[in-house]
Amino acid sequence: MTFSDWLTLIAIVVGPVVAVGITLVVQDYREKRERKLIVARMLMATRHLPGDPNYSTAVNLIPIEFAKEASVIAAYTEYKRAVGQDQPVMPAHVARVDTEISTAQVKMVSAILQSLGMKVSEADLAVSAYAADGMVKRDNLYLDSLRAQLRIAEALEKAQN
Repeated sequence: MTFSDWLTLIAIVVGPVVAVGITLVVQDYREKRERKLIVARMLMATRHLPGDPNYSTAVNLIPIEFAKEASVIAAYTEYKRAVGQDQPVMPAHVARVDTEISTAQVKMVSAILQSLGMKVSEADLAVSAYAADGMVKRDNLYLDSLRAQLRIAEALEKAQN
């Protein structure tokens, strides 16, 4: 066999292996990006309703899907710190904590979108969330009904004693 024959044989064997390897790398990149986009979409769709189960799911997926993105993990950590605070009783302090949580949320979502190559300003994120008025009223009514159930249960317990 000549040198040219050996090169042809190596090309016949190595070429498909390299092609499969490249395909697998590209496929892995696309799958990781798609999972990140799913988290970003879930956050964008539910950021105005943090009580939505999809919002919690998206937040819980951040450390998994964005583990190698230092800016996202830093923003996620700050958001978790902000939401983990004890809620104050005084109205002025409640407003301060709510603002801190909202700011941390915007920074977290912004960091995620930036890591995906999307250019969205934090100012736009802070004011651009949409929730239908009927949906907000429905959720508030549901929350009021849950609070009422607690008051009813307490009243029933007192009546039994």
